Amino acid sequence: MRRGVRNTVLALLSFVLLTAFLTTGCSRYANEEQLTALDETQGAAVAAESRVADLEKEKAELEAKLAEKKAELKKVQDEKSKVLGKL
Repeated sequence: MRRGVRNTVLALLSFVLLTAFLTTGCSRYANEEQLTALDETQGAAVAAESRVADLEKEKAELEAKLAEKKAELKKVQDEKSKVLGKL
């Protein structure tokens, strides 16, 4: 008797799983909402990459200015020490 019940339960479970698999369809193509969301996401990613490139360019310019100012400061400090040495 147990064997018959077990087979019946397995058959019923297999039928339920197969039915669930067949009734829940998967679309091959994206719908309009998904395409719109994808386009928005892609646009946001492009904008973010552009912003990153702009900020990296600005950072490089600021680092160059900083190096220039440090060199100028060192030059002025050297000149100051020379003048103080002559006094």
